[in-house]
Amino acid sequence: MARSYPVSLLAALMLVLGLAASAPPARALEIWTGRTFQFVRPDGADWTQAVNQDRIRPGVWITRKASQGIYNIALESGYTGSSPAGTTWATGDAVNYASLTFQPWVQWALNNPPGTVGVNAVVHLLAEDIYIDIRFDSWTGGNVGGGFAYTRAIQPVVGTDRGTWGRLKALYR
Repeated sequence: MARSYPVSLLAALMLVLGLAASAPPARALEIWTGRTFQFVRPDGADWTQAVNQDRIRPGVWITRKASQGIYNIALESGYTGSSPAGTTWATGDAVNYASLTFQPWVQWALNNPPGTVGVNAVVHLLAEDIYIDIRFDSWTGGNVGGGFAYTRAIQPVVGTDRGTWGRLKALYR
């Protein structure tokens, strides 16, 4: 009498793999720590040029026109009172994100962007649930060219994922 057990196990394994392959990727919280990457948008620079935009992620490109505040040029045509779109800000460090109070950038800056220079902060990229350490290094005020600079964390390098098939093979070794 032939056993159908191996066929059933194989069918179940194929079903699991099929479901895993068809499921949309889950967005997981990410924390980018440290302040090692410096972005500088010089006074008088053309904010429409990629070199003058900090393209953190595909939907978040931080820049500034000749005056006013920073904004997300990937989603906005200029600064508004709720810019940069898709972000919230808090004072502190990304590793402590759960205990921080996040708010729109201008509220976090207390309507005084030069006052943020030297303050350790966190920017939360809402769409991707990423918390990033950031610190403003300079801010040009008074309609004199729109320059600003900050130092922020970069995306951490993660080891290679063996994927669903690799994890399943490892279970049966």
